[in-house]
Amino acid sequence: MDKQCSRAELDQVMHIIEAGTFLEEWDYALTKDGNMILEDENEPAMSDDLAQLIAHDRLMNAVSFDHKTVLLKKHRINWKLPSAAAAAVLVLLTGWWLFKTPVTSNSDIPPGTSGATLVLGNGKRITLNGSKSGMVVTSKNLRYNDGTEVEGPSTSSDSELYSAITAAGNMYMLTLPDGTQVWLNAASQLDFPSRFEDSSRVVSLTGEAFFKVAKDKQHPFIVKTKGQQVKVLGTQFNINSYSDEQATTTTLTEGSVEITSGKNKKILKPGQQGVLESGGAIAITEIDTALAMAWKNNKFIFENNNIQSVMRMVQRWYNVEVIYTGPLPDAAFGGKVSRFSNVGSVLRMLETTGGAHFRIEGRKIYVSK
Repeated sequence: MDKQCSRAELDQVMHIIEAGTFLEEWDYALTKDGNMILEDENEPAMSDDLAQLIAHDRLMNAVSFDHKTVLLKKHRINWKLPSAAAAAVLVLLTGWWLFKTPVTSNSDIPPGTSGATLVLGNGKRITLNGSKSGMVVTSKNLRYNDGTEVEGPSTSSDSELYSAITAAGNMYMLTLPDGTQVWLNAASQLDFPSRFEDSSRVVSLTGEAFFKVAKDKQHPFIVKTKGQQVKVLGTQFNINSYSDEQATTTTLTEGSVEITSGKNKKILKPGQQGVLESGGAIAITEIDTALAMAWKNNKFIFENNNIQSVMRMVQRWYNVEVIYTGPLPDAAFGGKVSRFSNVGSVLRMLETTGGAHFRIEGRKIYVSK
C-alpha cells in the first residue's frame, strides 16, 4: 500500500458507507483481538472503550488532504493489518472527508473528544489529559491509565471530596479508589471521595454515566441523583440524570440494583430500565439496553425519538446551541450513526426522514419543520 488513493477509489469506498456497514467496519478497524491498531509507540495498548475515541483523534491528526489524493502520514499509522481492516480505516477516512453535510450549512462541526476537569477538595482545578485513556484514583496518588502521574495534586492523609466534570463535547473514564470504573458522558459531573472509608461507598451524579461497580458485599455502592438513589453490591448499569431531561432513567445490563425514591423502592433485573416519574413513582420497563449504552459505545442510536430529545444529545456532544424556528418538527426519528461523525453527517441522516431541516451557522444549529 502506498498510503494514498485516487478520487475514483474514494468514490468506490463511498458505496460501502452507503450500504450501512460504516459503524461495524469502523469498530473492526480500530480493534483487533482487544488491542488498538492505532497507538502511540510510547504508550501501552489501551483496552477500555474510550480508546476508540483516542484513536480517532490520533487518526485525524495523521491525515492530510489535497484535491486529488488522501495522504497518510507514515509515522503515525500501523499498516500491518489484514486487508479488510486497512480498507475499513480507509472507509472511515473517506466518510469523514466526503460524507455530505446539509445543503443549508456553511460550515461543519467536529465531534467531541476525550477530556475532563478534576476539582480537588481545596478547590484546585486540574485539566485532565485528553490524550490519555482515563484516570485512576488511588489512596497514594492520581495517575492516568498508562501509569503516569496526574500533575498538580498533592496527597492528603484525610479523605476529601473530588469532582470530575466533563464539559459539553467531552467524555472521560475514571477508576475510583475501590476499583469501580465510571464512564462520564458529556456535560456531566461525578462527586466522589478520594478514599472510601464509610460503611457505604457513596457518589453523586449529575448528567449521565455508566458504572462497572467493583464487588464488595460489606460496602454497598450508592449513586445519588436528583430525586433518587441507586444501591448496588457489584454490577453494571447506566444512569441518565440530566436536568433538562423529563425523567431520570437507570438501565441495568448486569447484576441487580435497588432504586429508592422517598418511600418507593424497586429492584431492577438485567434488561430493565427504571424511570423516575414526577411525584417519586418508579416505573419499570423492559428495553433494549443497546439504546442506553449507545453513547458509551461511541454511537448515536435513535428509536422513535422526538426532535427535542435528539437535539439534546447533539447539543451536549457537539457543544452547540440549538435554535428552533417556527413549529417544532413532529416526526419520530430513528437511525444509527457514529459519534465520531461531524455534526453535518448526523443532521443529514435526520433530514432523510423528511421531518426536519437544519442550518448550521458557526456553533448554532437552526431547526425547522
